[in-house]
Amino acid sequence: MNTAAGLAAVGVYIVAALAARAFYPTTFGPMANWLSDLGNNDLNPAGALFYRLGGIIGGAGLLVFFLTLDGRGWGERRIVRVLSILVRGFGALASACFIMTGVFSEDMMPMHSWFSIANFAAFGTAIALTGLAKLFGAALPRWFTALCFAAWGFDIASAILGQVRWLEWVVVAFLIAYVASRSLHPPGA
Repeated sequence: MNTAAGLAAVGVYIVAALAARAFYPTTFGPMANWLSDLGNNDLNPAGALFYRLGGIIGGAGLLVFFLTLDGRGWGERRIVRVLSILVRGFGALASACFIMTGVFSEDMMPMHSWFSIANFAAFGTAIALTGLAKLFGAALPRWFTALCFAAWGFDIASAILGQVRWLEWVVVAFLIAYVASRSLHPPGA
């Protein structure tokens, strides 16, 4: 179930974003736009619903993905088991916040902003804790751990720099890579 939920969440989000982009009335790119511009009813009246539904449905898939993560394959050390539980908790929180960014689109400030910030902070924490678990002996591939720490670094940079739009795109790409990689290559598989 975990693999299917993760891949479905990623697929739904990407398809919804591409559908919303197809309706975006002007040029759209990482230097000038936030991804949430796709769901903004004022900026993308014909396509906003696609992006918002992608956040809601994709977020629900991510919620299932994180709640069904099985940390038993990570190893037997207590700290590793605790970290896997924390990853599930922060991932579930991030997923719920992601759903709420679809409910409250970018044109519904400040609610959208609050949930977006919480979403990135919680996902960043879940990813950082995943990488940390490897340092404590979790049975995770080194390449996946490197992906986790790179994602965390970009998440922190995005939070510090704030208004650098392209960084958001990089962070989201890393989040997608994290979920897809973890879905396709679960520990112990």
